[in-house]
Amino acid sequence: MVLFMRGYMAERKNYDIGLVNVGKMLTEKRKSLGERYSSREKFINLRSSELFGSDDWISLRHLSNIETGKNWISIEKLLLLATALEENPVDLFEAILRAYHSNS
Repeated sequence: MVLFMRGYMAERKNYDIGLVNVGKMLTEKRKSLGERYSSREKFINLRSSELFGSDDWISLRHLSNIETGKNWISIEKLLLLATALEENPVDLFEAILRAYHSNS
């Protein structure tokens, strides 16, 4: 369950193995881009300058919460993340569904 309080999204209180699987898969995709993108901060900063005209596109905290399975990714962020990961958004969404429903 996600709680909204005063315009801020609170973190999930319940552990969801599906979200953890999604986070692991997204982390692997980020790291597979190469050593330059090994940390979340480097990935965000480099992709901001390389692809998004140096605009803020995702916060470090939000990416961390997605990659650690604490939050779902919104459609808007899915599209931006697909671009940053050099993935087709439909293929990335399908990979997210597979990861969420996997039991490993």
